[in-house]
Amino acid sequence: MNEKPKILIIEDDVDLVAAMKRILESKGFNVKIAYDPDEGKEELKKDEPDLIILDVMFGNKGESKGVDFAQTIKLDNKFASIPILMLTAINRERPSFKFSPDTDGEFLPVDVFLDKPVHSEDLIRKVGELLRQKTSKWKNWPEADN
Repeated sequence: MNEKPKILIIEDDVDLVAAMKRILESKGFNVKIAYDPDEGKEELKKDEPDLIILDVMFGNKGESKGVDFAQTIKLDNKFASIPILMLTAINRERPSFKFSPDTDGEFLPVDVFLDKPVHSEDLIRKVGELLRQKTSKWKNWPEADN
């Protein structure tokens, strides 16, 4: 019997979480939820996921805790190989930022960025790609050979 791929969503938008959970579970994924990075760290320790979906900004102050979480995970050998799909509204709200794993990986070691609002087809496609990839391209971060 094949085990369902495990996905950990770390996002503070309750409605977005509910929608993504419904979409991903309908495609056969086992989905765990955390509403902030601290809760995400606890979930990560309980049951290591195959993929993390992570928001950039958390709380009403707009703290970039997702950036800190991604960096912390990639520095931990136990979790560094888990691919991270980062969700952000920053590219839409502040187009001059243009976050991209190709240009920002040295600072932000995530495998894929998706802009909010995320379209279900894009979410499923990127999740599938990352799960087939099986490991993060940033597993050796911050080394330059990624």
